[in-house]
Formats: sequence, structure tokens, C-alpha cells
Amino acid sequence: MGKRLSALILAVLLLGGCSEGGSGMSYSERQAATAELDSGLAERSNQLGVKLFSQLWQQGGGNLTISPYSIDAALALAYSGSAGETAEELGKLLGYTPDERQKLNTGHQSLMKLLNNGGPGVELKIANSVWGMKGLPLRRDYLRNGEDFYEAQIKTTDLAAPKSVKEINRWVADHTGDKIQEMLTEPPGPQAVAVLVNALYFKGSWTDVFEEQATKQADFNPPAGPAVQAMMMKRSGMFPYALHEDWQAVKLPYGEGQMEMVVVLPAEHSSLGELVSQLEQGKLAPDADFADSRGTLLLPRFTASYGTELSKVLKTLGVKLAFDQREGDFSLMADLDRPIYVEQVIHKTHIDVNERGTEAAASTVIDMRAGSAPPVDAPFEMNVNRPFLFMIRDTQTGVVLFLGAIENPQSAG
Repeated sequence: MGKRLSALILAVLLLGGCSEGGSGMSYSERQAATAELDSGLAERSNQLGVKLFSQLWQQGGGNLTISPYSIDAALALAYSGSAGETAEELGKLLGYTPDERQKLNTGHQSLMKLLNNGGPGVELKIANSVWGMKGLPLRRDYLRNGEDFYEAQIKTTDLAAPKSVKEINRWVADHTGDKIQEMLTEPPGPQAVAVLVNALYFKGSWTDVFEEQATKQADFNPPAGPAVQAMMMKRSGMFPYALHEDWQAVKLPYGEGQMEMVVVLPAEHSSLGELVSQLEQGKLAPDADFADSRGTLLLPRFTASYGTELSKVLKTLGVKLAFDQREGDFSLMADLDRPIYVEQVIHKTHIDVNERGTEAAASTVIDMRAGSAPPVDAPFEMNVNRPFLFMIRDTQTGVVLFLGAIENPQSAG
């Protein structure tokens, strides 16, 4: 039996400090550009993120954060190199049939240009790269698609040599504000065909900051064990707010409102697990439920890290042939006499939210190898002193950049 070539997908998400600036289009300019986008792309990307999040949550809960857009973009880059039944499975997951791949590619092209123009108060950078194995040329059409639609930088290196680890890690660090220092720990190996990388970096200032002197230590109640001491940020004023019998939610805008964090707190009789179930069913915090309301928000300052391997989850969602050593078909990526398949999908995250804002980075790497509610009248109080959900999204495009759950703001993982 001949040598096998496989594929490795690594997805890394990191959130850190805050931003004072940002540049690019104004809010009105971005809004006008949004009208030209494929609205279905954002919806399908978000749906994929919710499916992945729900599956991961069932594996044990905890502090969990993923980047739906980063994962979706990396898989789309891989999808453009797939064929046959492998392409059909990936297309079903991404929401675009193989015949609609051109629409998917042009959709990502337009969306990426807009997302890279975050606007005042927000810095958002998205980058892609394709690392081909030295001496094993990839198809020109595939590389051209990567360059034209995903602005991918085309690199060539010896993926079996230790230097490939340093090169890829350095590229990721350069495109995530040095927040992600170690994407790979060892070379992809002699069977590697290519490594596909998506990097996403977000830095946003709250439109209305939390005053640091208002932050006080207080109890936070994890799902098990005694209360922990968390630094609770506090702000009073007007918020987009929603109240439901099972949860309450608030929106915290960044910049001019083009980006926002949505925080959803389960009612005391409910739980984070029940919220995740409602999220999967599409019942959680629709925009129509929010109304400008006066109230007080207490939100923990938190830092958390997360990491997992996603191939099992993707198989559960129907993508099986892509991981099959004998049946994987990425023949539009490279012309080989052996199957090209995906080895694994790794996702790592780190998040840091404070009084001034949020900093975030996400990276997805694919290493291809061959082988075989009611209105609120009175002022509300939302004390986020127990496990909660959050998401960071682009309000104008609808794209969810980050989706997470925090069970313990004092836990490192």
C-alpha cells in the first residue's frame, strides 16, 4: 500500500484586551456595502457555529468559545479543493451545493473585504494562507481561487521539517496580534500536501466603557462547588435589553455600534445547558425581543482558554468522507494518484474581557495530506453572577465572529 497523505485543520480563537481606535469605513458606508452581500452566507455560517457549539457543549460544558466565521472560512477554502461525494458532504455542512461553490467563494470575497473594514473603534483583520509541500505543486486553479476569493498568501515549505512549525506559527502570530504563539507543535509530516490557515483578529472598544472604579469583587456561582470571587464590572444607563421567562439578555456595542457583544443570562430556575438547547433550536434572543431600557448591568471581568479537536464533531454533523484515508477526495487541490483527506481539526481559544473592551483573534489551519419577551417598563438589573452565554457579532452583516459560554470566570480553562 502506498504512502497516505492527510489533512490537519487547526482552529484557534483568542480574545484579549481592548481597543482605543480602529479605522476603515464609517457606519453608514458599511451599511451601504452590506446591501451587496449574500445574506445567506452569514446565516449559514452562524448555523454551522451553533451546531458545532452545541455538539462541543454536550462533551462536558465548561468555559467554551469558538469562532464560527473562522471555522466556516477555513472549511470553505478546503471545500474549493474537494470533489465527488466529499464535496457533497462538505457542501451540505456549509449550505452550498458543489454547483454553488462559485457563489460561496464570491460571497466570502465580498464579506471578507467588508469585515476587514471594521470602522471607528473596531479593528478587525482576517487573513488566509495556503502552505504547499515543497516539491508537490498544488493545482493552479485551486491556488488562483484562494488568491482571488480569499486573498490567500501562497507559501511553499518542507512540511516534514521542523522549520515549517516555526514558519506557520510565525505567520499566525503576525496575523493575530502575537496572541497566538504556538499553532503547531510538530511538523505536519512527510505525507502532508498542504496546510490551509485562516486567521482572525478583533479588537474593539465598548461604545460606553465600564468605569474601573466601579468594579468590585463579588460572588460568582459556578454550576458545581462553592462560589468564587470575581471582579464584577458595573454600569448603569440605557441598554438594548430583552427579558424572557427563561433568560435575560443585553447588548453591549463596540465602536459606533457596527459590532456588539450579546450576553445572555439564564433565569435562576433555568441553566446554561437549557440555553444551549434553545440556541440550537433558534429560539434564543431574537433581535425583535430587544428594546432600549434603563437598567444596571453587573458583568464579570474574565479570562478563559479552550482547546479541542473537531473532527469527531464534524463527522457527527455528516462530514465523514473528508476524513477517510481511502475515500477522501480533494483532487481539485492537487493532482495525485492517492486520496487526499483531512487528518484532524484543532480549535484553541483564549478570551479576555475587561472594562475597556475586547480583543480577539482566531486562526484556522488545514493541513492537507493524501492517503488512502414582555416589554420592560421599570429599570432592570442584570447581575451576571452565574454561568452565561455570549456572542460577538457584526451587527450590519449579521456574522457571528465568536460564540461562547462561561461557567467560571476564574477558571483558566
